[in-house]
Amino acid sequence: MKLTVLGKYGPYPAVGGATSGYLLETEKASFVLDMGSGVFSRLEGKIAPEKVDCIIISHFHADHCADLPILGYYLQRLDKSGKINGKIKVFCPKSDCEICSSISRSKYFDVTFVEEKEYEFRGVKLRFFKTNHPETCYGVNITETTNQSVATDKNGITGGEMSFSYTGDTNVCPAAEELFKRAKVVLADGGLLERDRSESSPHLSVEKCVEYSNKWGNKLIISHICPSYDSEEIIKCAGRKGEWTIAEEGKSYDF
Repeated sequence: MKLTVLGKYGPYPAVGGATSGYLLETEKASFVLDMGSGVFSRLEGKIAPEKVDCIIISHFHADHCADLPILGYYLQRLDKSGKINGKIKVFCPKSDCEICSSISRSKYFDVTFVEEKEYEFRGVKLRFFKTNHPETCYGVNITETTNQSVATDKNGITGGEMSFSYTGDTNVCPAAEELFKRAKVVLADGGLLERDRSESSPHLSVEKCVEYSNKWGNKLIISHICPSYDSEEIIKCAGRKGEWTIAEEGKSYDF
């Protein structure tokens, strides 16, 4: 798998940045995970947007879906010139918001409203977990079978599988635990520092992300970074223990 960070900020972008958006390329399909503000133009710099196989929207807060209608305008333009045929698959929660309603009606998207269960897309397993967030939000575990050995690790993941999790937005909850437990690599919501997190907060802290990752022994990419935090402070709070990195926009991670 290859993950490219298109946007890493939330709930608003830093100057010149973009909010949540990631391109995940596997052997069998390409996935866009969320399409926040500023993500579409960066996606276009990596892949022809109409060639994306599947879009997963964790939830319908604007910093995770604002550019989805922009993609719709782009597809409409191609359609008028006869350059596209067919729909892009979208997995997302059901919502009463206008963006959700518009893509549901659109001729360019094939929408499935997700529940807490497993789906299959082109041979890739998508397991959704409802997270702890004010807006209905689902994290997703994405598993693809490879031709490697079949030894099983301590998390029950066989050597013949590559398993990746994206938490979406969440605070501490059983779903977050499951997403970390099931994956070799986790892209996690580090929207807060622990000093600012409480039980009612909408996000995990950077420290909690590292704690989960250390517990389950996976590689961690911390994202959904709040621009009001200084990068050096984030790194200091994350600490030295564990295999983690802070997401960098434009950077690709191979695993």
